[in-house]
Amino acid sequence: MKFVKGFFCFLSMFILSDVLAGSRKVLLIGIDGVRADALQRADMPTLDWLHRNGFGTFASWHQDITISGPSWSSILCGVYHDKHGVVNNKFRGKRYDRYPMLPIIAKSYEPGLKFGMYMEWDKLIKHSVGQQWDQILKGSIAGTDETAERSSEWLIETDLDFYFVYFGAADYVGHISGFSPHNPFYRWTLEGIDRGVNEVIHSLKRRKDYFNEDWLILLTTDHGGTLFSHGGLSPSERQVFWLAYSDRIQKNTLCGLDCGNINDISNPRISALQHHVPVQPDIATTALHHLLFASICKPSDLNCWNLDGVSWLDPMGLSNEKKPANEFAYHDLLINNCN
Repeated sequence: MKFVKGFFCFLSMFILSDVLAGSRKVLLIGIDGVRADALQRADMPTLDWLHRNGFGTFASWHQDITISGPSWSSILCGVYHDKHGVVNNKFRGKRYDRYPMLPIIAKSYEPGLKFGMYMEWDKLIKHSVGQQWDQILKGSIAGTDETAERSSEWLIETDLDFYFVYFGAADYVGHISGFSPHNPFYRWTLEGIDRGVNEVIHSLKRRKDYFNEDWLILLTTDHGGTLFSHGGLSPSERQVFWLAYSDRIQKNTLCGLDCGNINDISNPRISALQHHVPVQPDIATTALHHLLFASICKPSDLNCWNLDGVSWLDPMGLSNEKKPANEFAYHDLLINNCN
């Protein structure tokens, strides 16, 4: 319980900050191969707290190919496979030249922004070269403890604007022992990742300029799974989580109906303007809106990039400068959890 109490105490510091404006930063935590229903069965105090006190859902829906290559491309490029061109883990046919990852988009507005990723999966590292990532750190596949420790040190010691930290153990264990909320090995792996996420987020307060920064934390997965694999259209593969947290976020647990899939003629994908929960390409658009707030007045300023994702910054209450709003709304809850 000590790490949970420490996490809650840290977030109370997040909320009690009286900084009037801060340098906008984004931390994206990607967890490969997570069934949303398994999160609710496993002991996940960190993600549970973020779910209750942040913005998002355990019932987002995958609208495209439930394979890692296409999915992480959608998350990082803000478009689906019919645009970015990635249909499997070979990345053949990728069109990152036309639909690039978000560092290229962001730097076209603010060239001084810095982007980095800590990545366990070597294939994504290989195909991210040339996408204007300023730092790429290679981790060990399924090395949860190593990822948590090294990425935390990286967050403390560097001054980037966007950090992407990837945990791959859930997908690794799911392929070996089964993607199931009833599989104890899969659950234990998720619980270990939850502790790693706690460590990574907790490291933010150790940054020397932490109280002068305006952090948006985003968390999601690329796909779920069924039996020992994924890539299909089943709810177990398509139901995913999408979470956001900031010290000034308007907390909201979202619910919505299945918003369809581009590859399912019996359940066609509905447009971004019609669905009621955030989906994968919304990660890139929301992150860009936060980072580029001083450069773009509204998400429609990004229309020239033909993104499929929409920004959720307005519903989050973050489309303004950082102020000490909502500090009393969360203060009692967090202090009580520190006892």
